[in-house]
Amino acid sequence: MGLTRQGRIPGFRVLAILALLIVGAYFVGCSVANPYSFRGEVPPDQETYPPVITIASPGNNTAYNTSRVPLTFNVTAPQSRTASSSTVHRVTYEADWQKETIDVLQGSQKQPSFNLQLSNIPEGQHSITIKADGNGIYVNEEELSYKTFFISSTATISFTIDCTAPTVSVLPLENVSSASPIPPNVMVNEAYSKIAYSLNGQQNVTVGGNSTIPYLPAGQYNVTFYVWDIAGNIGTSETVFFTIAELEPEPFPVAPVAAASVASITVVSVALLVYFKKRKH
Repeated sequence: MGLTRQGRIPGFRVLAILALLIVGAYFVGCSVANPYSFRGEVPPDQETYPPVITIASPGNNTAYNTSRVPLTFNVTAPQSRTASSSTVHRVTYEADWQKETIDVLQGSQKQPSFNLQLSNIPEGQHSITIKADGNGIYVNEEELSYKTFFISSTATISFTIDCTAPTVSVLPLENVSSASPIPPNVMVNEAYSKIAYSLNGQQNVTVGGNSTIPYLPAGQYNVTFYVWDIAGNIGTSETVFFTIAELEPEPFPVAPVAAASVASITVVSVALLVYFKKRKH
């Protein structure tokens, strides 16, 4: 047994020495390949810029008539004169209708892009805030050292989900004749982008500004109005029936001056008649 132990001990020592030599050679190789030493973390200087967040969708201050909206954006880590390298290492977003912060990137990239699908968004006005964390290094060539920095940026957009069609009502059309245009007396319960009407079931005609339905001949008519809200929902009014009355002709006017002239001529004629009768007697 003693010989056996004495035979094993030198072998173990040889293996340990070989391991130390391998590890030492590794560190020596690392020091030759990368002679720079780490000197800690520092705040970013004035010439180091935060990541740039560019959001393509949802559009800011835009209304949508669906509860599914894509979240499309990209993040860029800009270069600076003082930083040797910079990357984006984490990206998250927060939506006001969600309780948790969502991570969409954990790992260094130079210019990551994202195309996410948001669903089940409730109606109303909402906001999304995207946060991008960047990092990089400052290298000191004289001291053969480097320091790290971290820098962040955020971007917020607001948008509206509106899946409800507007309510459209038409006021009664009264005292309508063939001599006057018809005003589109329409009431809408929200902001709208377009109004059109269909007369007697014909093709829609867009109403612009203070325009009116043009002159119509006497007869029976019906009209239906359609209203598009800002999100693109279409509201339809009830169909209103109305009658265009025939315009009665006005009586021929008699000028007072002409009547006075006729009266004068009559008086003169009577006087002459009396005068001639007296001459005969």
